Amino acid sequence: MQKGLTTQGITPAHALHILISLLMIGTGIYLTSHYYGTVYPTTLGDSSSLCDISSFWNCDVATFSPLAAPAGVPISVFGVITGLVLLGASIFPSDDQERTASALSRYNLIGCVALFAYSLIALGSLCPMCSLYYVLSACAALLFWRKGISTWVPASKPILVWAVVGIIAAVGFNRHTAGQEAKQNALAGQVVTQYLALTQYGDPDTESPFKIHAGTPNFADAPIRVSVFSDFECPFCKMVAEQIPQLVRRYGAHMNVQYLFYPLDAACNPAMKGGMHQFACRAAMLAACDPARFAEIHDEIFAAQEGLNLDVLQGIAKKHKLEACFNDQSSKPAVETSMNQAAKYNLKSTPTIIINGRKIEGSIPNPQFHAIFEELLKQKK
Repeated sequence: MQKGLTTQGITPAHALHILISLLMIGTGIYLTSHYYGTVYPTTLGDSSSLCDISSFWNCDVATFSPLAAPAGVPISVFGVITGLVLLGASIFPSDDQERTASALSRYNLIGCVALFAYSLIALGSLCPMCSLYYVLSACAALLFWRKGISTWVPASKPILVWAVVGIIAAVGFNRHTAGQEAKQNALAGQVVTQYLALTQYGDPDTESPFKIHAGTPNFADAPIRVSVFSDFECPFCKMVAEQIPQLVRRYGAHMNVQYLFYPLDAACNPAMKGGMHQFACRAAMLAACDPARFAEIHDEIFAAQEGLNLDVLQGIAKKHKLEACFNDQSSKPAVETSMNQAAKYNLKSTPTIIINGRKIEGSIPNPQFHAIFEELLKQKK
């Protein structure tokens, strides 16, 4: 009796096959949505952060890679179609449908292995949701090999139908991507024109020892130089702090980002007449205690922003063995040196971002940063 994974009724293996197919479709839809939300976002934070766990485990590196959308079609779309082919073999069970699904599961697995190797070797990171899809693909191929029709040769009629579906989907997504690209390019031109019209103040006179990212050893050597005047109790500053890693993942090798303290707190900032943020100065002094660990402490303080108080800051200081510095405020001169650089820019609020000498008050969505950064890279070349 010929084996059949999808043609013998609902067996445990068949039920598992259906579940795997649905998960492959869902994963592919998420990755497609993430691609458009990340590459063509409409608002700040439009892209989901479910995929971004760490510098190694994140979707954004893969999203901006050359293989993310060949010919303008997100590669995840073909993952959705593969899942639909596998699910179709269960909805319309026949030997021909199963042969087609079985063969496609093998070729799909080969593609997954190649993408896995590319991610590790060329990108140096792994996309969590892509990795989930790879595992699901391996399980699907294994099920056909052990329980179903195991073949490399699909049936001619079903594969022709699915090929037509794939072509129609590819054309549709190609046009959608082209439309998104046109919208972004139109906006990019306006943003670059406005940016270049801003006053050129120059970079801060003194390089900050507090680095968020260093693409080159010397701050002045990078084609993209970002200086952020910020306050740890400022909610919008926290948004910018979360935004910068997204930009670094795309432009890291060409980009330097330095932090400058500007706490909106009269306890250390003479420009402030009232106590707007009562823990901002102490938070700044803690972050300034150890320049080598600044980026890590910076992230921890912002993560605790909603409940920030002296006990929270003391806990962070204890964790990093910085109680002495925090308690005696020995880092206060470093904070004051940083604040003094704000006078050059007539700074009025936080966050204020200096990009290659031009001042942007507040923040802007990622695509506008991308437009400015691409222009700066073009000028450098």
